[in-house]
Amino acid sequence: MSTIVSRNGIGDSQRRMEDFRFLTGHGQYIDDMNLENQAYGMVLRSPEAHADITSIDVSDALALEGVLCVITGADWKAAGYGPIPTKSAVRKFKDGSDLKEPPHHPIAIDRVRYVGQPVAMVVAENQNICRDALELIQVEYASLPAVSHQSEAIKDGAPQIWDIAPNNICLDFELGNEQAQKEAFAKADHIISLDLVNNRVTAVPMEPRGALASYDVATGKYTLWNASQNIHANRDTIADSVLKIGKENLHHIAPDVGGGFGAKNGVYQEPILILHACKQIGRPVKWINDRAESFLSDTHGRDQVTTVQLALDNDGTFRGLRTETVGNLGAFCATVGPFTPTGGSSRTQGGPYHFDAIYYSAIAPFTNTCPLDPYRGAGRPEGSYQMDRIIDYAAAKLRMDPIELRRKNLIPVEDLPMKSPMGLDIDCGNFPEVFEMTLKLSDREGYAERVKKSEAKGLKRGFGVSMYLECTGGGPKEEAKVSFREDGKVELSVGSSSTGMGHETAFAQILAGHLGLAIEDVVFHQADTDATAIGGGHGGSRGMEVGGSAVLQTSREIVEVGKKIAAHRFDVDADKVAFSEGRFHVPGTNHTMTMRDAIDAQNNPDSLPDDLEPGAMNISSVFERAIISIPNGGHAAEVEVDPATGTIKVDGYWVIDDFGTIINPMLADGQVMGGIAQGLGQALMENIVYDESGQLVTGSLMDYA
Repeated sequence: MSTIVSRNGIGDSQRRMEDFRFLTGHGQYIDDMNLENQAYGMVLRSPEAHADITSIDVSDALALEGVLCVITGADWKAAGYGPIPTKSAVRKFKDGSDLKEPPHHPIAIDRVRYVGQPVAMVVAENQNICRDALELIQVEYASLPAVSHQSEAIKDGAPQIWDIAPNNICLDFELGNEQAQKEAFAKADHIISLDLVNNRVTAVPMEPRGALASYDVATGKYTLWNASQNIHANRDTIADSVLKIGKENLHHIAPDVGGGFGAKNGVYQEPILILHACKQIGRPVKWINDRAESFLSDTHGRDQVTTVQLALDNDGTFRGLRTETVGNLGAFCATVGPFTPTGGSSRTQGGPYHFDAIYYSAIAPFTNTCPLDPYRGAGRPEGSYQMDRIIDYAAAKLRMDPIELRRKNLIPVEDLPMKSPMGLDIDCGNFPEVFEMTLKLSDREGYAERVKKSEAKGLKRGFGVSMYLECTGGGPKEEAKVSFREDGKVELSVGSSSTGMGHETAFAQILAGHLGLAIEDVVFHQADTDATAIGGGHGGSRGMEVGGSAVLQTSREIVEVGKKIAAHRFDVDADKVAFSEGRFHVPGTNHTMTMRDAIDAQNNPDSLPDDLEPGAMNISSVFERAIISIPNGGHAAEVEVDPATGTIKVDGYWVIDDFGTIINPMLADGQVMGGIAQGLGQALMENIVYDESGQLVTGSLMDYA
């Protein structure tokens, strides 16, 4: 039985339509896909963090039965391909000079700069032959000094990773008014300083990265199925910048993607290598990362060392904030890597608190480690962490109540809209109300009694609250395309993409609810460069804000065309026609027409006014946002700690989020819960660690967590 989505589809906890295929094994992930006569690729990765490649001998590997080709840096150099460019939105030093961008080729040429960097790719009949062939490749390395920590990398005399980047510095950055910050500090009664480490993590999505590539000799076109979050932009980079084949010759598709969290957002080496290989051998090539390889080669996140200084008065009034960060980039500029510790971490500095002045500065150096790129928030969580740690530390140092210190300094409603000291347009919000709601939800009044009960058991109890200010990001444009089929189904194609967040359901809710159609009739397409001309993929928390708005805009345009069709039937002007609950009608008359009637009529020329062509309701529309949205909220946690063993029990966790209009409360709840789980994971367990020589010592789930 079909379900007409109620209340325009907005606000209903509709069960996810995609879950049936996921839970019954009918999902279509990269490893589920196979093409006729396909071969397999596998990568030989560097065991050295920094070394010259003095020789590579692949003759024994090529002689192995079933090996089809072996690709090395020499082959890549001879082919004349371009490097993978960074798309960082911050590209200038403080002095106006350009960021230092070394060539980032998909495979090492002459030198390796981190453990796990691709040195060769074997393509063979099956994966077992690939593994055997990798063992036969002889590589001679001349080891070089390595540096893995960003604070060491910028010191005089540190090992130099790239000649173009003195002291290994890719970029420096500042935002805010330093002079105003200094003046605010001079007037304050106290300046509290705290050194922080935001440890390095990796996403560990349930589905490892993978890709499948084919080449059509007759047309000269490639097809790439890729476990990626950003199909259109990555297609352009791979085709135009690296392979130089023209983006019109690369059809890029993401099937079901089992988790991304930013780590599948950028351009990776392996899909490019198999595109080269599939043309070379004249057969499709499939590559799948295993979990151990993922720890070495998936981009990492966070990894910032920071000094935060808070200036405040005796009564607790905040005056100024100064943040100085050194953010690790790894060995190369990843797709947007330099942006995270610079622009990404600066925008929400200060959170929802009032400051006279804020100044943020950052240095982004190279190290002999895996490159870093966005991970779950890409700078905004780093800023929230810095803010709440310094508030709690200041409260402890000055013997103030951390709750009252926050309450006193929240931006009042009457100050909005405002432009923050970081230049962020904060258009709306009620931060004090959200704060009080969070405290009430957490039963703050009963905290003292719970402390006594814990102490009676020899345990410690702690409470923390974090008021966050978010901002969305990613591309400002998104396309939604709708076409109506003869069988009654509605094709919805979007440029935005889901890696498990429920877009297939939420976008269908918007479309079906607005048009008054059955949600089951919506056939959803995403992440396909042939389906939509543009697409921002998934990144910057922009799915509903931009992608959902594109669907809504398209829905509204369809209604306007439907009004013209209805007006033609009713013999009235289109502005006399109203639309609600899936029906066109003329108020005060008995004229009525369903959306389905209008859809059926659109292909009959006799049913259309002169200014409409058949199929006029099949509409594609591009939405472009004016300013980014600024969600906010409050999280509170209560933990019980055993001082004898260090065991931590999260005894309570409470969240109030001000997200504006919620499309599907169940999906929103699930996404918030997932964010909490990942936050707790980093706080309590997860940690990527390199030793001083650049060797990864947390290369498995057992070590990493």
